[in-house]
Amino acid sequence: MSTWQDLKNNARLRKIYEERLLITKCVREFFWSRGFVEAETSISMRLPGQEPYLNPIAIKLNNAASESQDFHLRTSPEYALKKLLASGFQKVFEIGKCFRNKEDFGGSHQPEFTMLEWYRAPGTLADIMDDTEKLFKEVMKKINKKEFTYRDKRIPVFVNWERASMKELFQKYLSVNLDDYLEPKNIFELAKKLNYNVVEGEEYENIFFKIFLNEIEPKLGIEKPIFVYDYPAQMCSLSKLSADSRYAERFELYVGGLEVANAFGELTDPSEQKKRLETDRDLRQKLGKETWPVDEDFTRALGELKSRGAEAGGVALGLDRMVILCTDARDITETTFNSVKDQLDI
Repeated sequence: MSTWQDLKNNARLRKIYEERLLITKCVREFFWSRGFVEAETSISMRLPGQEPYLNPIAIKLNNAASESQDFHLRTSPEYALKKLLASGFQKVFEIGKCFRNKEDFGGSHQPEFTMLEWYRAPGTLADIMDDTEKLFKEVMKKINKKEFTYRDKRIPVFVNWERASMKELFQKYLSVNLDDYLEPKNIFELAKKLNYNVVEGEEYENIFFKIFLNEIEPKLGIEKPIFVYDYPAQMCSLSKLSADSRYAERFELYVGGLEVANAFGELTDPSEQKKRLETDRDLRQKLGKETWPVDEDFTRALGELKSRGAEAGGVALGLDRMVILCTDARDITETTFNSVKDQLDI
């Protein structure tokens, strides 16, 4: 994280920060010009999401009588923005700070980061892909750049971005049919065959990503950006199912091997959503993580959204990672500013 001294004395870091401010301005203008409402939602929450592999940061807030209550810093504004959809807004976006514990300091991660999220109702997963591609192209046009740069790679922007299903990628890079590896025992055997260290009873998603992150992800988005869609359904508790119900409406955007955005065709069935969140909570407990009740106000909001009869789509995009791609920043720490002089030596 750059300090004020860095911005004063290091011309390269100052340029990156100035470009970050311009990029953020361009992002806002993109959504304003398309009729999106810019939202502002709470950073602290009583009931975080149930994602098994995320670690919300716990805090205590005291009232005037010094009585404390447990809160957590948000890992994403997702629930709040979907509640705004339920209240009647059709297109919303937010740029704001999010927090995740037990993250690396540097590379493409840090515990405090900036998230851009937007949601449409009506809106489909394809609409969100279109939004994402148009957003990057408009921003890059305004900052007068034609290529993304990441780890010495140069990736063209003004081309037709690729779209491929997860099943197509497993066939392309591993020569296997993912249909045959949608059960824990089968993905376990595939991982063993590929010489990964896995144990009996290990969670499907954990094994899947051992394979995907090593065998496939580094090869994605090298020649041009790529949207990867249709993930195994058991890995997508907030997504509705695809036409093939073994898969779910989820995509991730990759540029130069870097995952930049994660999107869902939103599940709006409140009873199904509650059941899935309870399953996630059980898994958190099994993994020895902190647990809390399911946010039933969120599931009620989904019921209201469902009553409108419109599809909904939404995406979370790491703004810091966007800045990495659009500037000559080497990693995420060079994209952010911290006003405190005495920082951790990271």
